[in-house]
Amino acid sequence: MYTSEQSLISDFIGFLGSPDEPWGVSGYACEFDYTSGRTDVIATDGGGEVLAFEAKLESWRGALIQAHRNRCFAHRSYVVLPAATAYRAMRFEAEFRRRGVGICLVSRSGLVELIPSHTDAPCLEWLRERALGVVQDSMKEVQSDDRC
Repeated sequence: MYTSEQSLISDFIGFLGSPDEPWGVSGYACEFDYTSGRTDVIATDGGGEVLAFEAKLESWRGALIQAHRNRCFAHRSYVVLPAATAYRAMRFEAEFRRRGVGICLVSRSGLVELIPSHTDAPCLEWLRERALGVVQDSMKEVQSDDRC
């Protein structure tokens, strides 16, 4: 269904902030670079928590490793996958839960939180603050679906 990771991300961000979206996202930014990696999408909820989202078309194992690493700055972290890949990854649900990482299935018609992420305080408070600043700066820019 998806031919590029960018099209998956575009559909995903199109659902952020919608009434059906499970997190209550109040703002987001794309491509958050930090020393240990680059996160596809970061977001904040109404309570000021940081959420991190790693999107992949096929390589859910690599996304799981990246999403687990993102927990250093995010209260919750997810792997964002198209339906077929998400259902394959669900066979390893125990590994996602052990690492505290959730799975979000995205299709053109909506998104579904298949496994919720464990919520915990990030261990690198300074990096969480930096992520919040990036989201705030991003929200000052003109709102469009092309920000990512």
